[in-house]
Amino acid sequence: MSADREQELFDLVGYMVTSARNLLDEPPLYGPFRLLDSASRLIAILEETSAASPRLLALRGRIEAGKYSVMGEETAFRAFLDDLVNALVDVMIGKQEGK
Repeated sequence: MSADREQELFDLVGYMVTSARNLLDEPPLYGPFRLLDSASRLIAILEETSAASPRLLALRGRIEAGKYSVMGEETAFRAFLDDLVNALVDVMIGKQEGK
């Protein structure tokens, strides 16, 4: 593994660990946002190494398109998360692209 790649992964893990600590004192909705952001960052790292599949890239696109809905109404963010989970399940069982 290159030093640059190791640094990217270390940065991601650092973000996740410090997020875990910060969540003890932050609003509850920050947790789901930080998890989504971590997933998106991981997929970006995989994309840079050509290891991200089309379905992971599609998932990252969906995450990026909706993750900031956390800044609005909680019901909108909840609906976004529900739709994202349903889309993931559909892909996992082969109902959408990436099968």
